[in-house]
Amino acid sequence: MRHFIIDTDTASDDVVALLMALREPSVFIEAITIVAGNCVIDQCRKNALISIEKSGTYIPPVYEGMSKPLFRERYTSHHIHGKDGMGDMNLPESSLVSEDKHAVDAIIDIVRKFPGEIEIITLGPLTNLAMAVLKEPDLYKLVKIVYIMGGAGLKPGNITPLAEFNIYADAEAAHIVLNSGLPLVFCGWELGMEDAFINEFDMDKLSSISDLGQFAVRCNRTLMEFNAGRCDKKGFDLPDPITMAVALYPNEMIVDKLAVYGYVEYQSERSYGHLVIDSTHLLNKPHNMTVITKIKGNVFKHKLFTLLS
Repeated sequence: MRHFIIDTDTASDDVVALLMALREPSVFIEAITIVAGNCVIDQCRKNALISIEKSGTYIPPVYEGMSKPLFRERYTSHHIHGKDGMGDMNLPESSLVSEDKHAVDAIIDIVRKFPGEIEIITLGPLTNLAMAVLKEPDLYKLVKIVYIMGGAGLKPGNITPLAEFNIYADAEAAHIVLNSGLPLVFCGWELGMEDAFINEFDMDKLSSISDLGQFAVRCNRTLMEFNAGRCDKKGFDLPDPITMAVALYPNEMIVDKLAVYGYVEYQSERSYGHLVIDSTHLLNKPHNMTVITKIKGNVFKHKLFTLLS
């Protein structure tokens, strides 16, 4: 059995990723930790608890974490995921409740409990993980691997021409994580815009297979509307579920990857949040990250349909 910690700023695509992990029998989620990002922290917590209820499987503990970036003002994405982060579904509160312990302490305690076994999947800004690194500098010795939905690979960003949202939301935190010694695997947002893009056919299929499939389509309605204004495709991208699928099924999902040195620009206002990837090794520095550059979109969709059926 594999052991996961999922760190999330729970909005519509995070929800789908959580459902996938909760319904995959080969992994056990030791904790879901909440970080502000797509939404404010209370909304992220509410959405995570709703996701657990919807999964119909088991109930991992949920821990609230950092409610704002380390040094900057909070930046949300209501224009993409809706005011509630769930496509403006305005769902009632879950009957479940979160734990009292802070998410940063929960991460450290669980990693110490399972040294060398915990796989961390981050689906939002890296504030919680950065704080855990600052509080426990030897965290890298205890964590098996970290899968990060962050950056844009070698392509443009989705929040500025250079930056992807999760890195932009707290670039200082990303800087700390990149220099932590943790084994980092980055999945950029661009992976969802090609073969893995959820098109009209896929939406119809999801809606027909189960109530969960319908829920996954409905909660991404505002994301679909946002995409209609930035590209010529009808549908939505799912960067967080793709990252989850890479974590769940790396041997089946990954086609190409780069072991590289990377750094985050956090001092310049014009390029704040840019995850710089030294793909040609011009800086001649040892690699501190692996970047997934190509996945099997058909495998992703098959796994998505299967887990939500």
